[in-house]
Amino acid sequence: MTRIPLACMAATGLIALGIARQARLDGRIEALEATAATRTFEASALATRVAAETAALKDELEQTRGLALEHEEAARGLSEEVKRLQSALATERAAWDELAIQADRLDALEAGADLELARLVDTVEATASMVTATRDQLERFESRVETDAGAQWRAMVAPTVQLASESTVGSGVLLPSRPLDEDPTRFRTLLLTSWHVVRDIRAASTDAECPIPIVLRDQDGRKIDFTASVVAHDVPLDAALLALDTDQRLDHGAQLPSRARLRTARVFDPIVAVGCPLGNDPIPTRGHLSDLHHRVGGERFWMISAPTYIGNSGGGIYSHGTRELVGIFSKIYTHGAIRPTVIPHMGLVTPLAEFYDWIDRSGAARVIETADGAAVVLAEE
Repeated sequence: MTRIPLACMAATGLIALGIARQARLDGRIEALEATAATRTFEASALATRVAAETAALKDELEQTRGLALEHEEAARGLSEEVKRLQSALATERAAWDELAIQADRLDALEAGADLELARLVDTVEATASMVTATRDQLERFESRVETDAGAQWRAMVAPTVQLASESTVGSGVLLPSRPLDEDPTRFRTLLLTSWHVVRDIRAASTDAECPIPIVLRDQDGRKIDFTASVVAHDVPLDAALLALDTDQRLDHGAQLPSRARLRTARVFDPIVAVGCPLGNDPIPTRGHLSDLHHRVGGERFWMISAPTYIGNSGGGIYSHGTRELVGIFSKIYTHGAIRPTVIPHMGLVTPLAEFYDWIDRSGAARVIETADGAAVVLAEE
């Protein structure tokens, strides 16, 4: 028996082992090739499907892009429209805000109008009541005015008389008639005037002691003629006291104030001047005391603003408030020596207090102070 070397036996085992491995590798290779072929087919199919799907996706993408562009254009248009609408909305909102403000103002105006209307209604009602009350007051006032006008006429115009001759005219003031002590049914009436009025009337007569013509007018304008005699006169003072040549009682005479009331006279005190300017019936004019210390020839005069003229001399100046006689008009203020200009609102008045002092000094009469004022009586009374 042939003995095989150990080395050869090892090599043969290795070869057999290698062949077996080779066979297994070849089997695996064939399996892998078969798997690869299958996978190649599948990959080819997948690739075909992917290509088809890719192409479809590309078409869809192109369509999407077109739609996107259209949508983008539409979006841009929509954005512009949105902006326009937002601007319009802002304008509308501002308009609504302004309308809201106007509405608030209108509400406030309506509330104010309602309040004003209510006030107006109240005012109208109050005015209507006031008109009614005023109408009543006016009616009462008119009634009073008529009565007051009559009282003023009796107090200030009725005592005024006219002293006149053919060439001169002046005025005088009657004092209240007083009953005679020896016969109360008979009366004495005294009269105050300016001396130059008496002097001028006598100068026109051939009788230096002639009676002075006196004309008295009643409220209806009827004329009553009297004469008067001079009781006393004072040339510097331009004052005269006369007594009517009748014993009948006259209805009206000027009220005389007390010396105390005469001392209260002040500039701006309202007065009424009453006289017979230019031979007219007695005319009252209103004014005020302008000066209490105007001097002419050493005598003191008041100056008044009430319009006066030729013929007012000897007429009365009355307190507008009390209607008492406070002075006798004496002179018209003139300006210029060659052609004198009469200043009607600058008349000169002899204050009644000066008359009182002169009457008491004359000895022919005296002034009696009473609780109501004063009275002039002849010395023998």
